[in-house]
Amino acid sequence: MMAQTVLTCTTKLTVPNFGEFYKQQYNLIVMSWKNFEKDNLPSSIELFPVIFDYLEKHHKILDIGCGFGKTCLNLYKKGYKNICGIDINKKGILYARKMMPNGNFKAADASNIPFDDSEFDFLITQAFWTTVVESKRKKIMKEISRVIKKGGFLYTAQFGQTWEDPLYKKRYEEGLEKGYDKGTFESTVNGEIRYTAHHYTKEEIEKLLEEADLKKIYYSKEIFTTQSGNKVNGYVIIAKK
Repeated sequence: MMAQTVLTCTTKLTVPNFGEFYKQQYNLIVMSWKNFEKDNLPSSIELFPVIFDYLEKHHKILDIGCGFGKTCLNLYKKGYKNICGIDINKKGILYARKMMPNGNFKAADASNIPFDDSEFDFLITQAFWTTVVESKRKKIMKEISRVIKKGGFLYTAQFGQTWEDPLYKKRYEEGLEKGYDKGTFESTVNGEIRYTAHHYTKEEIEKLLEEADLKKIYYSKEIFTTQSGNKVNGYVIIAKK
């Protein structure tokens, strides 16, 4: 998964300039995500079997936020050979190239995908959107729309808001106090912020799909297990251009 923002301030914020606020978030999480070491990049969600109802062996595939190449390698082992991946973490990309020399991996930001228009049959965003700040989402969806072929597919599996869980309810409320949008919170280890995360509503995901002129053809609500072992609501969606 490819992440984009972190805010290192832990005190309550007054944010008069939201443009500058989101720019700060974006710049800081890019630096945070780049510091993860190769196969230690957060990765917990496995592909749901429904993907194979739409993904064909001849498809050219792009995994956006591929991390260290876990999903790409799993697909390669299943017989999919035309696989590309992008992530902003250069160490993760180097590790992916080592593990899968026949893949095409590039260190790149999803808001500027380094591939041609209509190049891909199938795109994957596996737990990717959770670390994308609001100000970057439309730009990334436009890039997705640009590189996906007419009739191509987008598979996305994303964390959903889980207000019924006291742990996440507290995190969401703390995020609101710090000036984040609803559903956004800070992921910390031993009191240190690793990155900010956003858990989506179904409506937020559907709005993003509309931005890219993608039509939802499959939807299911699931329970995901996070890297830390927590249970959280999630959405699995396949959309077609």
